[in-house]
This record gives sequence, structure tokens and C-alpha cells, in this order.
Amino acid sequence: MFFESSIVARRVLLFVAMLGMCMLINDGILTPAISVLSAMDGLRAPFPCLSKSLVEALSAVVLVVLFLLQKFGTSRVSFLFSPIMAAWTLNTPLVGIYSIIHHYPSIFKAISPHYIFHFFRRNGKEGWLLLSSTFLCITGECHI
Repeated sequence: MFFESSIVARRVLLFVAMLGMCMLINDGILTPAISVLSAMDGLRAPFPCLSKSLVEALSAVVLVVLFLLQKFGTSRVSFLFSPIMAAWTLNTPLVGIYSIIHHYPSIFKAISPHYIFHFFRRNGKEGWLLLSSTFLCITGECHI
């Protein structure tokens, strides 16, 4: 009765329903599509011969397969992806360690107190301002 008699209530209800539908579309369609497309686009870095249209086609195939497998339930889908996620989780730090050792071993200077002491001795108060600016940029609060 309340919604039938009040135009404001009907408009609020319509807005809430449209907002809910937008959230559902985003969560169910846009987010998986963007995630898969960006992951597949990462293949172009090691394999520059892959065209953009091939990456888009591969992404579409992956999404169709995922949505077809979805009817079997989350436990079965996660069972298929668990080895992939385990390999990714184990290989990511190995690639990082390899890259540090072979390409940039001097990064370990960053954890040495010797360098920060000399930095502050050379720069004084300006060094503290630089450090706080760096911290703000790392946390995403820097608006330069």
C-alpha cells in the first residue's frame, strides 16, 4: 500500500533495484571479464607475436569454459584451479628471488641502516620530509 500511494517511495525503490542490478552485472559479468582479459593480456609480454584479437579470443574461450564449469559447483571448479594457484604461489617468489640475484642484487642495500644514516646526515630535516613524502606516495595518499 505504501509504495502504491507514494511516488517518492516508488522512485527510491526503483533506484535501489537499479543499483542492485548494476552491482550484480558488475560482480557477475564485468569483473570476471576484466580479470581474465588482463591476465591473458599478460601473455603478450613474453610472447609479443600474440595479437590483441587472439588474446581477446583466448579470454572469451576461458570465460565460456569457466561459466560452463560453474554448474558443477564451486568445489569442483576450485579443485581444477588449485594446482594452477599452487604453481603460481610457489613460482612467484622464485621468479622474484632469481630476478634480484641476477639483475639487481644491490637492492639489499635498502635494508642496511648504514645508508639511511648517511642519507639523514647529508639531508637533515629535508631527509625526513622526503621520507614522509615517499611513505605517502607508497600508501597512495600522495597527490602530486
